Amino acid sequence: PPIFSQTLYQARVPEDAPVGASVLQVTAADADEGTNADIRYRLEGGDGSGSGAGDGASSLPFEVDPESG
Repeated sequence: PPIFSQTLYQARVPEDAPVGASVLQVTAADADEGTNADIRYRLEGGDGSGSGAGDGASSLPFEVDPESG
């Protein structure tokens, strides 16, 4: 399975940050080779449970680039 470069990621968002501003970038690596090593990132439920409809991201005020994290 992919391994993140940090166990915990934390960020603060300034109150005046413009919409679309980058807040945090996460990084992971996978020891597999070829397409098996490809990693896709996504956000899940804001409570960390991953519950909710679809991927859970629709109710979150943040987006994640699925390829770059």
